[in-house]
Amino acid sequence: MIWLLQQPEPIVGLLTVLITVGLAVLGLLLFRRLVSQTRLEKANFASEQVFTIAGVMYAVLVAFVVVVVWEDFDQAQTATESEANAIADLYRDSEALPPAARVSVQQSLIAYTKDVVEQEFPRMRRGEAIEQQSPRLAQVWQSYIQAQPSTQTEIAFYQEAINRLNRLGDARKTRITTSLAEIPNDLWVLLLGGGVIVLIFTYMFSTPDLLIHAIGVALASALMGFVIYLIFALEHPFVGALSVQPEPYVHVLDAWSHAH
Repeated sequence: MIWLLQQPEPIVGLLTVLITVGLAVLGLLLFRRLVSQTRLEKANFASEQVFTIAGVMYAVLVAFVVVVVWEDFDQAQTATESEANAIADLYRDSEALPPAARVSVQQSLIAYTKDVVEQEFPRMRRGEAIEQQSPRLAQVWQSYIQAQPSTQTEIAFYQEAINRLNRLGDARKTRITTSLAEIPNDLWVLLLGGGVIVLIFTYMFSTPDLLIHAIGVALASALMGFVIYLIFALEHPFVGALSVQPEPYVHVLDAWSHAH
């Protein structure tokens, strides 16, 4: 289903809402044919009480899911910015390394950043899994291993660079992990099934005016369809228009190009 997020966002969002509204209103028309108005009036009080309980429970479920997917999305954004910041700091601090190692370190950092922007992000946008171990990042590590700091200043900067490199690796792992995170299928079943149940409860209100009833059901289902689409979009933080962008890495590359 990830391919849906790769389509124009307004079109997919609008179709999701329209399909949800269409099915909900069609269900209302069928329900009104099967159940008489008199019977609905007799059960109106009980329907309202049960609908209130079901609505509150479903609202809590939706709120829980939205918080979960938003936290994952925010974690993906934070990891991306942290990784890009670590790269920029490593490049800046490499000026304090021995001249023989400085060029190798800077070239490997540039190569890794370009690989993230040009290779990894396009793959993540397609929903592909990214390897935890990156050959380009391994080259960065190798360039630091080959460095031979001698003065106290070089040693101090070298030790700090190793710490930053470890943080870069941690941020990379978080970025990759969040790109693969998904809501469990059982939770999706509960989310969609609960939405259907809540909509069915809206059919049970005693309203002689079918048009007003249909408008109310349409508005409720439109809101529900939009929320479900939003959850689906946030579930995949690197796919679609509503996604984490590679701008932090691009800004790092632009800063280097302007500096040289």
